[in-house]
Amino acid sequence: MEEFKLSTELSRNNWFGCLTDGRDKLVASAFGASSKMVRAYLTDYLRKTSAVEPTLGKDHLTHEMVRLFDGHSISRPVTLNTDMISKFQRRVYRVLEQIPRGRVTTYGLISKHLGSAPRAVGGAVASNPWPLFVPCQRVVNGDLTIGNYGLCGSLDRTGTITKQNLLDREGVPIRGSQIDQRVLWNPTEKTD
Repeated sequence: MEEFKLSTELSRNNWFGCLTDGRDKLVASAFGASSKMVRAYLTDYLRKTSAVEPTLGKDHLTHEMVRLFDGHSISRPVTLNTDMISKFQRRVYRVLEQIPRGRVTTYGLISKHLGSAPRAVGGAVASNPWPLFVPCQRVVNGDLTIGNYGLCGSLDRTGTITKQNLLDREGVPIRGSQIDQRVLWNPTEKTD
């Protein structure tokens, strides 16, 4: 039976959590206002596919997550465990990983690139199991407003503020709730 480890770290009033498998692959990550909320979210994610409870421990990935949250690059590569996602989600997340820092794209542009519906892309982005590691915050609405951002599965004003702060730390120019069109990245164009 495979073992899973859940690690958490507190940084500046936010809790960061990573769920890893026995091969040190990242199964899921989450962050939010309380360690209890982050642990419950990650444990529930694991329960969807496994009857195993994770063991609590320390992992370097939680610190890497804090680095990403603070607007820095990670210090070493992360291997993602893709066993629990669909082929379509994999395709969407590959596009998200290509969005350059300081740029954004839209659900519509991704869907056009993949030949799918924008709502399907939105569903995949909303269910991203690796926030910050796979930068779903870089996907915005078609009218270039910031849009929602889920924290441990809940959508509220805090998530939108968090998304705006993440984009701001990455150097995305925002006026009010509107992204500057000059930083729009089109995944179909091979310019970046």
